[in-house]
Amino acid sequence: MPARRHSLLATGLVLLVFVVISSAIRRMDAYVDQFGLTELRLYTTAIMVWLALVFAWLLVTVIRGRRERFAFGAALAGFLVLATLNVVNPDALMARTNLDRAASGHEFDVAHAASLTPDATPTLIAGLPSLPDDERCDLARALLDDVPDSESWRTWNHGRTEARDAIDANEPALREACSPND
Repeated sequence: MPARRHSLLATGLVLLVFVVISSAIRRMDAYVDQFGLTELRLYTTAIMVWLALVFAWLLVTVIRGRRERFAFGAALAGFLVLATLNVVNPDALMARTNLDRAASGHEFDVAHAASLTPDATPTLIAGLPSLPDDERCDLARALLDDVPDSESWRTWNHGRTEARDAIDANEPALREACSPND
């Protein structure tokens, strides 16, 4: 009977942890809605998702008496979250999210956008037309000033190559972004 009572109390505690994680995710979503998506907000949310997966796995394994399976599942959940982050391309996601916010009337942080890695460059170029003139000009200048160098085969990077190609293909439009509209 004490083991059953322990399991019930532990399940209750884990469910309360889910309430805390849910509240934290909602708060983070409110920050993103108000101020935009940054690396810190994205990775903090990813960690919260990983914690939710770990606590769900805790319910399935440890609380049901299958402790030996917990460590593998917790590590697998971590790898799953990391793989998902790798697939979604965090910098392009931040650029896309913040450009969508700007299109709906929120401020766009050009300095933050310009600080993103070259992975975000094609997304930023595609979103330039949705920005107000001054922000469009500032971002176009930042992109033109920070064209990734041509690297040797030993330091080749797919994101830098795509960024360089996108800037080369759109260079006239980027330069025109700062010319006065007649």
